[in-house]
Amino acid sequence: MEKQEILEKLFAKDRQLPTLPVILDKLNEMLKNPMTSNKKIADLITKDQSMVIKLLKLSNSAMYSKRQEISSLANAITFLGIEKLKNLILQISLVKVFPFKDDDIPEFSITTFWEHSMGTAYFTNLIVKILKLPANDNYYISGLLHDIGKLVVYLFYPEKFKEIIKKQINNNMINVKAEEEVLGVSHNDIGGFLAKRWNFNDDIISVITNHHNADTSQSLLVAVVQISNLFAKATGLCFPWDNKFFEIVGDPNWEVIAQHTQGVDIDHMVTEIMSESANVKDSVKELLSSG
Repeated sequence: MEKQEILEKLFAKDRQLPTLPVILDKLNEMLKNPMTSNKKIADLITKDQSMVIKLLKLSNSAMYSKRQEISSLANAITFLGIEKLKNLILQISLVKVFPFKDDDIPEFSITTFWEHSMGTAYFTNLIVKILKLPANDNYYISGLLHDIGKLVVYLFYPEKFKEIIKKQINNNMINVKAEEEVLGVSHNDIGGFLAKRWNFNDDIISVITNHHNADTSQSLLVAVVQISNLFAKATGLCFPWDNKFFEIVGDPNWEVIAQHTQGVDIDHMVTEIMSESANVKDSVKELLSSG
């Protein structure tokens, strides 16, 4: 059976895929008008007070800190800028879309899942900055969404999800192999399927679908997200059983990055990025904290 056929069968019409919150659609529509004021954006966000609290906390976190405390939503919007604001709203919204609890499946912590996803997203920003790549939100969003297919399996097929986790732990198996044995498709395939439904662009869908492929002909975007994924693991933002199957310096994705940039001193870059790992951890913890 072809993967697309398996996906259509797994997520037929009687299994309605989750949708992103309305606030994201409204914000994107509002931002199509370059004359939209920060006040109008603030008025929209203010309708969700939990969102406001999270945005203010993040504005003052280690990742986004500045000397003067950000105490109002208007100041946060000015300080963060529209693109960062959109990305943070997406983060906060995704956590709400999949409201699992840490004790739902003992072997799987939803907090750890989001720590890894958000850590990967933050590390993409660091790599883009260090390599002086053109600003592009696709890096951050792809990092955030790269494992989203796992939560779709968790949502619709919790017993199969448990079976996958146990295979990984008991057989020392990588997640993609365990998923394909149980479902016939991996979280990459499922995540790409969901991203299409959510109308993300083809580049982001490609990252979600290919982020476990070791192909040196792939795009720079895919390579950066794969390397960022490794940095999140090296920082401890991952499940214990996922912490066994990687090596940062020897990863073939550096070859892809070198092809698209004017060379890269891998050892120096790894040291520079890891020096920011504490800030990444602090920001992730801040976002996932209560309140």
